[in-house]
Amino acid sequence: MGKSSPAVDRAVRIELLRARAALEREALVANVSRAAGQLTPAAALRGLMPGLMGATRSSGAASGLAMQAWRLWRQYPVLGSTLSALALGGSRKSRVVKAIVGSVVAWKAFQMWRDSQTDDASSN
Repeated sequence: MGKSSPAVDRAVRIELLRARAALEREALVANVSRAAGQLTPAAALRGLMPGLMGATRSSGAASGLAMQAWRLWRQYPVLGSTLSALALGGSRKSRVVKAIVGSVVAWKAFQMWRDSQTDDASSN
């Protein structure tokens, strides 16, 4: 096999670099689209409590959810003290406001859960 000229070597090297750049761009686009899918509120909730969003209707799902709540309570003690302070402290008027806000948050969480269940059912 003969020796190739520097011009041919240079052209081959340029083409290899262009191919590598194209592959890197495709990988970047795939990673960005995957990250965009993971940055939704439902995905964030699923990441915090995976058993809640993907739980099947069984007795094990309720106990798994209770265990996750216990782990969160133990892992983040500030969360527990904040929730208990909100629930126990304040005047009657602030308790009513807290109850209303808590109800709205619970309703929104229920709607998100219900929507995820219908999405899971439609994808199966």
